[in-house]
Order: sequence, then structure tokens, then C-alpha cells
Amino acid sequence: MGALRIGDEPLTPAALAAAARDVTTSVELTPSARDRMAAGRAAADAVAARRHVYARTTGVGANYEVLVEAEGREHALRLLRSHASGMGEPLAAEVVRTTAIVRLSQMAAPGGAHRPEVADALVALLRSGELPELGDLGGIGTGDISVLAQLALALVESDDGFELAEGDAAPFIGSNAATLAVAALAWADLRELLDAGLAVAAETFRALDGNREAFAAPVGAARPLPGLVAVADTMRVLTEDAGPPARLQDPFGLRCLPQVAGALHDALSALHDVLAVDIAAAAENPLVSDGEVLHHGGFHAAPVALALDTARLAVVPFVQLSVARLAHLMEPRLTGLTPFLAAAAAGSSGVLIAEYVAADALARLRAEATPAVLGTAVVSRGVEEHASFAWQGALQARRAVAHMRTAIALEHLAAERALAMKAGEPAPEDGPLGEDAARAAAALPALADRVRRLR
Repeated sequence: MGALRIGDEPLTPAALAAAARDVTTSVELTPSARDRMAAGRAAADAVAARRHVYARTTGVGANYEVLVEAEGREHALRLLRSHASGMGEPLAAEVVRTTAIVRLSQMAAPGGAHRPEVADALVALLRSGELPELGDLGGIGTGDISVLAQLALALVESDDGFELAEGDAAPFIGSNAATLAVAALAWADLRELLDAGLAVAAETFRALDGNREAFAAPVGAARPLPGLVAVADTMRVLTEDAGPPARLQDPFGLRCLPQVAGALHDALSALHDVLAVDIAAAAENPLVSDGEVLHHGGFHAAPVALALDTARLAVVPFVQLSVARLAHLMEPRLTGLTPFLAAAAAGSSGVLIAEYVAADALARLRAEATPAVLGTAVVSRGVEEHASFAWQGALQARRAVAHMRTAIALEHLAAERALAMKAGEPAPEDGPLGEDAARAAAALPALADRVRRLR
């Protein structure tokens, strides 16, 4: 069992996803983090004693002019109860765990107004493993106030002796921790599937006797986009054992892979960089700095929403090429094998249905790629007149992972069959592909790991 220590070093998206998915990993808060929290809270308390502080001595949203100075803990409880919608589908346990870890990381950053006891309660919740059920409705990309209010109420209602205090509620819920959690998990999955997809494309390359000129170093040097160069370098290594090419130049599924996969590589790198900042940033309103509080809009998730939209859009052409290569594997003119990689019995369909399933997955993926930032909302009697919908973009990215995995697994299944047939093995008789596809999907993490070791 490892330990994730929060507070001294920035929490990276990769470390976050790994710790969230390994429930044996313990989460700890460093002493320096607790000291920063205590200092920030003391500063916020001092300011609130001499002037109004949003959501501490006032209401929220359009109620920012309503004073609640004498309400204290009761006001904090009302904020949580009113904002915790409890509606929608339950979030997956790994999302709840990741959300709690992100919130801890943000609370440990300078600028918050959190009591260390609140962070201790979150740590105790993670240690217990008894995660609350949180409904997924209510986020619009300006702070995950509904999900986080539900999480905070779970701390209040726990048996660990945590008691809410005046000023605890608003700092806790003024974050995009749930959006960042879903986005980080999706980023980790999409990054793995990109690597797995390159390994699978190399299998198809060998099955089709592709031309390695498309991956030559001068091609990348002539157009030195980071992703293009990285993918071409990877494909050169993955195909170095290939035989003579069968064609002067290949179909786009092979020939344009560095350009298309390179664009996805760069989009995921950009998403990673935004997430790396936000999961370690104090973005709640107001911000505590140099003994003062600053009212601002740092909670607005436009950067995350735009990075998520770009990443999801970049997944579509990558998967389109995978589906195209799957079609090429069905074609005897390209493989020298039977149509649809079928057995010798007359009229056998082989893996024909894989094209239909892959096309279905691609259609669903296109729906999930619709940019979330195209929408907006005007709420709270008009004073909050814009929303990024980063929450929707993150959930779309999480759903897109499944469709991407399906398409790549089907290409892997067909490429493996083609390579086996080229080696002299007979094609299997016709039958349902479900179990074979499941095995192919289960093999993708190992293929991705092989590609990562090449870097």
C-alpha cells in the first residue's frame, strides 16, 4: 500500500488518477499544508470581522447584498442544504474518491479559507472507504456546488465527530473539483487508448504490408508539430520489423496516422497542462492573499471546458482512422486474405459485423464530441450570466472513452486475426464476436504500456 502525500509537491493528473483507482493508496495531508490552511483561515476570519465577505457575511448569488452576519454556522448549513440537489445518477465511486482527493489538493494550496479540520474530515472519509452517493445533476461549469455540497453534508453527517463551523461551507463548495476529477480520469484513459491505438495501428500496418516512408524522420522534421513528430517516432519503432511495402503509398489510415494521432497527442497534452494547474489551485471565491480577501471569478472553468472540447474533438478523427483501417483489413486486395478474414466455407462472414459495431461506436463518439462551450446559462436573477458547461464536457469525455475503446479493440481483434492468417493459421469459423472483442479490449492496457516503454 502506497501513500499519497498532499501539500508539499503539486499533484499531477497521472498521480491523481493512479491514486484514485488504487483504493489501497492512503491519502495524507502534510503538516505544511495544514499550516497554510490555518493561516489562510485566520486571515479570512480577521477580514470578516472588519468588513463583509461574500458567502461568509452575505448571501450568495443575487443575495450577495443580503447580510447574514449573526447567522454563523446556521448560514453555512443552509448553504449546503440548499445547494445539495441530490438529483441525477449516482457518480461512480472512483469519481467520488477522485473528487475528494482533488479538493484536498486545492485546499492545500495558498489562497483558501479552509479550516484544517475540514481537510482532516476529508482524509478520514477517504481512509474509511465508505464514500457517499452523490447525484450528478447541477453543475454548469462555474463551480461544482451541487456535488460538493452533497460531499460536505456527508462529512457533517458522518460519525467521525466533524462539526461544521461558520465560514466552512462556501470555501468548500466553490470549486470545480468534481469536474477536474472526471476530466483527469478521462484524460488518463484517453492517453492510454492513444498509446494502445498506435500499437494496434502497427499490427494493422504489418498485416497490410504498409510503407514506412510515412513515418520517416524527415517527414516530421519538415513539419515539426510536437505530436506529429512523437507519433512518427513511435511508429518507426513499432514497425521496424516490417517487411517490404506492398504499395507505393498507403491508404490514409496508415499514411496520415502521424498527422491525425499527433493532433490528439497535442490536444491531450494541452488538457493535461490545464488540469495540472487547476487540481493544485485555490480558485474559490473569495481568495485570501496578503491578509486580504479578493472577490473574483477564478472558479469559472472556461479553460477546462475548452481543453476538454478540443480533446474530445481530436479523438474523433483518430477513431475514424481506426475504423478505416478495420475496413482495410476486410479487403482481400490489401491483405491477400479472404474477404472479411472469413473461414473457407462459402459465404462466411468472418469479422464483417465488427465494421457495423465500430461504425456504431464512432457515431456515438461523434455525439459526445459536441462542444460543451456552445451553450451557456443565465442564473441567479441574472447576476451570473455565463457558464462554461465544463461539467458536461467532462462527463462527455468519460463516455467517449468507452466508444474509443470499442473501436480500437475491434481493430486489434481483426489485425491479430489477419496476422495469424498470414502466418498460416486457418480463420475461425463464424460465431459471435463478443467474447473475442472483450479479450481484445482487455489487452489494450498492456499494448499501451509497451508503447510507453518506448519513450
